[in-house]
Amino acid sequence: MDIEDLLRPIIAQIISMMNKRLLLFISGGAVNLKNVFETLASMKMLKYDIVMTEASKKVIPEEYIANLNGRIIDCKVELTKAVRENDIILVPMMSRNTLAKCATGIQDNLVTTGIAEALMMNREVIAVKDSFDPQNPKNISLDFSKNPAYNKFVLGYQDTLTNFGVKFIDADNLKSTINDKFSITNSVTQNIASIDKTVVKEQKVTAELTVENKNVNPIVNKVPVAEKILSGVLTTEDIIVAVNSAKEICVKEGALITPLAKDYIYNNKINVKYY
Repeated sequence: MDIEDLLRPIIAQIISMMNKRLLLFISGGAVNLKNVFETLASMKMLKYDIVMTEASKKVIPEEYIANLNGRIIDCKVELTKAVRENDIILVPMMSRNTLAKCATGIQDNLVTTGIAEALMMNREVIAVKDSFDPQNPKNISLDFSKNPAYNKFVLGYQDTLTNFGVKFIDADNLKSTINDKFSITNSVTQNIASIDKTVVKEQKVTAELTVENKNVNPIVNKVPVAEKILSGVLTTEDIIVAVNSAKEICVKEGALITPLAKDYIYNNKINVKYY
């Protein structure tokens, strides 16, 4: 496969990613705060609509928000529009306070109102549970998980919101969850790896040719040119094997020549005849 063919699905997904928007509902949680916002900031192609509680503005450093490719929403009209139109609705920081309010239907700020509207519209809401989760190692280390009855109380709110359609995840799974939602599949990763292998292989062949040019002619002169019409995807190695003493190759119309092979043809002044 030619490099251009490998690049097409990657470019298509990049273009698709550039048009995607995430609606972030941010409350005042603090567990794994830095990791969550570093993950969001690392996804440069995504655009964020950001809704914050007053408590979150006091807890979350301003630079964390500034590092996101986003805009702040602070009015109800824009909020409802974003809930309807954004591709993903995400609560990257959910405090126990916001958890309890959403589970009991309280709408006393833009964050709880927006989450309620999303659930009423049957939009999927993804929430990072680290800040409120009594089973999170950080909360355990702070002695916030010693009361089994209170833990059950908190997890009951989580169960209620799960029944409403909220999907809860750990902060460690944030990036993979977003990738899955935007179908950034293993095939793209495999195509990137294939490109790397193709480039390395062609560079290796070109380097070997430069160092040991004398080994080419004994191989290529065994078969007459007239019987060698090249087709398919042609790499530098294919050109080296096919070239004759007259510096000429025969190529079938429609054949694909890789970029490095084209460079080799140009640099070695090889004439290409199409059939």
